[in-house]
Amino acid sequence: MFVRRILFVFLVSSCLAKSQTAPAAGPTFQQALIQARYPVVLKNSELSGTGATVLNNAIRTSRFVMLGEDHITREIPRFAAALCDIMHPDVYAVEVGPSAARFVNSLLGNPNRLAIMAERNKAFPNNMAFLDIREENDLAAHCAASSKSHDFALWGLDQEFFGAAGTLLAAMAASKPGPVALAAIEAAQLKDHVAEAEARRTGNYNKLFLETATNDDLQALGKAFEVDGNKESQDLLREFTVSHTIYRLALDGPVADSGLLRAELLKQHFLEDYTPLKQRVAAPRIFFKLGDNHTEKGFNYTHELNLGNFIAELAAGEQAQSLHIFVLGAHGMHYSMDGYCKPLGQRSFVLSDDEDYRWAALAIANLLPQQPGMSGTTLTLFDLRQLRYRALDLPNGWEHIIYSYDIFVLMPELSVASLIE
Repeated sequence: MFVRRILFVFLVSSCLAKSQTAPAAGPTFQQALIQARYPVVLKNSELSGTGATVLNNAIRTSRFVMLGEDHITREIPRFAAALCDIMHPDVYAVEVGPSAARFVNSLLGNPNRLAIMAERNKAFPNNMAFLDIREENDLAAHCAASSKSHDFALWGLDQEFFGAAGTLLAAMAASKPGPVALAAIEAAQLKDHVAEAEARRTGNYNKLFLETATNDDLQALGKAFEVDGNKESQDLLREFTVSHTIYRLALDGPVADSGLLRAELLKQHFLEDYTPLKQRVAAPRIFFKLGDNHTEKGFNYTHELNLGNFIAELAAGEQAQSLHIFVLGAHGMHYSMDGYCKPLGQRSFVLSDDEDYRWAALAIANLLPQQPGMSGTTLTLFDLRQLRYRALDLPNGWEHIIYSYDIFVLMPELSVASLIE
């Protein structure tokens, strides 16, 4: 008994001694970040390097791939095209209105696609977001060509763009409603022409009819459609109305209400398209490309549970996988919108100078150099999944990024894309 008691005391003492020994120092965050760093070489729309293997493995096991991006660049669409070639999606979902996306979707196999887009842009400036840009429109066509589905579709999940009143009203008229509804549409078109002329004269987007329409204007259309409208015209009016509300809230406040309404609209539009698709395709593969504020898991930096979180939860509920990729440029040129019917402007930027992206300074400091012996542009991929649950001392801003995204890709430089003209 005495010997056993002595042995027990010895074991307890040994354990206590071990627990009081200082633990071995783990890696610093910067060291861990470098360990999770891989080169990706982008040449045209093809990827190579060890980072390309990381992307291949992650994308092939994911049904939903979300790319959160910086907008209107030449470089990011090339990267996105390479992701489409890995994924072969059934659907490409983007940050444009449903009506705009349907129009572009109808052109994806048309050899005159860009000429038709140029005519539309001339007649209706700023009638759609992003897809009126050459590189973005080409990307949609590329993703369609890379799909293995005969039922490929381009989905627009956002509100219609601020110059879309003319195209929406024209589509309402083309739906062939009755004479009462058609008269109301024609009356609205006259007001749209006046508003568009004022916006063109002043360069002020806020003068456009999608923003200046009154409640009486919208009610006149609604009442007429109740008489002899049809489902298509009513659906278009619904999109007109919610887009109008989002823009008015952004102008008159509270701005947060505009963002929340927009976040809910993205989810509603997605479900309107996804529900019937699931009846035809058991496990559809969907590639999303939107601004980074829309593609995060959890609350985004404007405190919304946006589309990214919705898709992550949907994937979990369907026992599937979602992959959230974040792509930015370290510096270069950003676009600027310098007025209605004006050419896109350009301004230089350094990412870490932006208050919302100061956290990226450490990533920029650890950008990989051009890979020796390889042509193309070297991107730096950080596999954020390797940085989770490691008790690292995370710098300010990094915890949010690490748990909101799975992969962060940093491009050395961005340039501004071109409008289809």
